[in-house]
Amino acid sequence: MRLGPLQQHFRSRLRRRTPWAIVLIFAALFTGLQFLLVPAPIQLRHPGALANALLMPFLVSFSYGFLAPMPWRWSGDDRPRAPFWRGLVQAALFNALVIVLLVAVSWFLVRNASLKAEALGLARGVQVSFQAVLAMNLLVGLPMMTILGAIISFSVITEEEKAAAEARLEEAQWVLLRGQLSPHVLFNSLNGLAELVRQDPVAAEQAILDLSELYRALLRHGDRAKAPLAEERALVERFLAVEGLRFGARLRVQWDWDAALDQVEAPPFLLQPLVENALKHGIATHPEGGTLEISARRHNGGLILRVSNTGRPLGLVPGAGVGLSNLEARLRLAYGPVASLHLRSEGPRTVATLGLPSLEMRR
Repeated sequence: MRLGPLQQHFRSRLRRRTPWAIVLIFAALFTGLQFLLVPAPIQLRHPGALANALLMPFLVSFSYGFLAPMPWRWSGDDRPRAPFWRGLVQAALFNALVIVLLVAVSWFLVRNASLKAEALGLARGVQVSFQAVLAMNLLVGLPMMTILGAIISFSVITEEEKAAAEARLEEAQWVLLRGQLSPHVLFNSLNGLAELVRQDPVAAEQAILDLSELYRALLRHGDRAKAPLAEERALVERFLAVEGLRFGARLRVQWDWDAALDQVEAPPFLLQPLVENALKHGIATHPEGGTLEISARRHNGGLILRVSNTGRPLGLVPGAGVGLSNLEARLRLAYGPVASLHLRSEGPRTVATLGLPSLEMRR
């Protein structure tokens, strides 16, 4: 890592709860252990000794949990960590500096050499020197900080690599799903046009031109991770215009659309597969056609899209066709398990409902 990414990594670890919880637990344990080894009256004889007893366990735990892993990550380039021997040397030098600073702080808090000996659990009157305390801490602390820092840094790197691999996998799934959807819409539209060519060649010619524009819009719309719902509605209106040439008076469309949702961004093709499913499996198979109702509204901070149609009764479940199974997969990627997609019968109507408890995309 370079300096900039290393600083960002350090700040991101400071924002995580788990490392802080571990640091605070160990600080509490070290504090309790210190008061067990050195009686409280000795600690209370001098304010500095008490401050040392309370402050140093936290500083040491913080150094082990947050500072010790850092030199293993410094590589000076785009690699996530330094080569082993370079990291080992960097960790030894860095941790030695940290230990010197910690011992200096502790020595400053407990200035009296005799009191320092008692704070260390030695007999009263024994004289200790800064060099002796530093040497003892380097002997014990330096190997421990270096090893523990390596364990933590390698563990974090493994987590980062796993998260990056999952992100790449999800991105590949997005690309696959987006690539799957547009040809699916085109094939279904071409099948409808084949029927129209025999019935009305002039209308079929216009439909082919409209289909060209529709497919161009499909490619533009599907090439993004998210788009305003206003564009989704415009795409569906263009799709219905093309289908209207085939259905004629058999297709009746009613909109109930909250204009305040136009600027809300969501994954492309949330509404279009529901509309296509209603036309293909409901209205197209009924001699008299049917009515298609499309609504979008807010609900408890989220969104509900509803597509209902008269015509053929419900005969499908979500995921049975390419369009709906594709939609379900994209919903899981974007929102996780909180998004819902349901097909049900309401009297003579077949209703598809897509619910998003939150407009915040997980990905």
